[in-house]
Amino acid sequence: MLAAANPFEGWFAQAQERYSQKWSSYLEVYERYLAPWRNRTVHLLELGVQSGGSQLMWRKALGRGARVYGVDVEPEVTRWATRGITNFIGDVGDVGFLQSVCRQIPRLDVVVDDASHLNWHQRLAFEALYPCLNPEGGVYIVEDISTSYKPSYGGGYRAEGSFLEFAKAKIDELQAFWSCSVSTVSDRWGRCSRGRLQVPISAFTRSTHAIHVHDGLIVFEKRLREVAKSLETGSQRLPKRFIGHSGFRPHFTGEQRPLCGFPWDVQVHEASFQSLANATIQAARLAAHSESEAPCTEAAALLQDGLHWSGFGMDFTLVQLNRAGLAVEWNASARTPLWRYLRSMDRDVKTLLERYFPERGSGPLVVMDLLYRSRLRDVAALRFSNAKLALQMQQDGFLRIPDFGLDLDQLQKEVGDFAGTRRVLAKATRLEALEPLLKNQGLLELASFYLGAEVEVTGYKLLRLKPGLTAQDYISGFWHHDNCGTRLKLFIFLQEVGEDGFPTEIARGSQSLAYYWYGPAHMSRFSPQAVASAFSVERLLSFRGGGFLFDTNAIHRAKLDGPAPPQPRDAVVLEIANRHKLQEKIPSQGPCPEPKTYRLQDVTFPFPHRRFRQRRPGL
Repeated sequence: MLAAANPFEGWFAQAQERYSQKWSSYLEVYERYLAPWRNRTVHLLELGVQSGGSQLMWRKALGRGARVYGVDVEPEVTRWATRGITNFIGDVGDVGFLQSVCRQIPRLDVVVDDASHLNWHQRLAFEALYPCLNPEGGVYIVEDISTSYKPSYGGGYRAEGSFLEFAKAKIDELQAFWSCSVSTVSDRWGRCSRGRLQVPISAFTRSTHAIHVHDGLIVFEKRLREVAKSLETGSQRLPKRFIGHSGFRPHFTGEQRPLCGFPWDVQVHEASFQSLANATIQAARLAAHSESEAPCTEAAALLQDGLHWSGFGMDFTLVQLNRAGLAVEWNASARTPLWRYLRSMDRDVKTLLERYFPERGSGPLVVMDLLYRSRLRDVAALRFSNAKLALQMQQDGFLRIPDFGLDLDQLQKEVGDFAGTRRVLAKATRLEALEPLLKNQGLLELASFYLGAEVEVTGYKLLRLKPGLTAQDYISGFWHHDNCGTRLKLFIFLQEVGEDGFPTEIARGSQSLAYYWYGPAHMSRFSPQAVASAFSVERLLSFRGGGFLFDTNAIHRAKLDGPAPPQPRDAVVLEIANRHKLQEKIPSQGPCPEPKTYRLQDVTFPFPHRRFRQRRPGL
């Protein structure tokens, strides 16, 4: 028994003389949108009368003020006409007939299309009757949109002629004011301050308040509207940031003039605005330059000395090579507030960092990484690792290692089975077979040389990727950085990884970027087109027992859109971090170290120094 709190449900709960059929989910929708018309003068037009039972329902549920009109092709429906009910005989596919019905109704407040359910009838009726609908609160309901999926009714899944596809296009029309290609919203005449209007503004745009899709039906609410205005209140304690993300201050101009008007080194194309990359790439296109001209002189000088400035971030590598003063030494063990280290930095770099990477945002991470990247390194100080490999790692941000020399049978035995049905499984367990690697001084020294600091192996985990995996299941399938700044990961594969084994891809040279945004995962994801246009992409295949070492600040991804792998891909993943960053808890949040990791204690290695004897005067 249906509850009677809803008058429409109450009507169906009682035995009625005339037949009427409605789906239970419709009754809640009727109450939601028609309740404001109850006990008021309301003119309701129903397409499709049949036995006239629903006309009695409208009268009963909406009160004595309801004036109900019906349209049906069967002449016999005229006998259902009583006080407050009027029926018209005609075809709902006849636009001229429907327009004549409009003219005979004093004010059309509600339309309920429950007629033939043929998709072309639904569209024709909407186009004929919606302009007649009361512009101050009119409601248009189209029932039984299940026929949008039925070819026998002129529909089909995403069929061009279905009413559901017609309604989807109306959503774009509703949002036309917001369809400027660059600026947020147009004016009432459809003029954008930047970019162009992509959806023409129509009478539907100006007169429609909302479109609601419910279980089995669609509701259009009609109300004249103006362009929305931005309202602000309260005191703002922090400077404005783009969509809440720190480290970047937009300064919108008619032209895209990032960094005091200097153009991008790399163009990020609008065609690449897809999926999780949308926010990052769009924000990069709307990049800022200083509101004052103070940093512009410094910016010009840095660009001349090799500053790489793109839609992803800033790269000071060439500046470091061209300006000897950028490389510094300092007492890294002292617990000095990080921003005091800026005093020893190049003045131009300091100005840019303070402007674009504020202390309360991504600043501490960017500053610390830049300081350690700038730290003086001497390959002659390397005692255990290969100098050529160390320099190659420094240049590329990754290093292929064909064989780690581990007992793979023992390692496979300790790994055991992965329990779980998910396509991505992670497990933290102790692996004694890894002990030789954790004591490998050549590997640890190379890591400390790269990071420019004493390093710590924070832990490791087992990672399994199953066949059928997509980027929707595994967010690392999107191009991204790890939101940790400079940090190393070591992958050891337990199977051979070919083109069909979900290989890792890395954007060569991206490891030294100071990105504009760190924090939310979606802000560190990039589109394939943007990455391919800016970097050389390396695909890291591997033999069983081999793998690679790489900087997780580099843009990388698991390639999931290649051939399907014949079996799961299993890997042991080690994390190696700058110990000073760990002690200072920089960054303060994020996957650094990552969850589901077997934690290690006191697996460290010092930064390689070359010790010189001080020569006595005169000798």
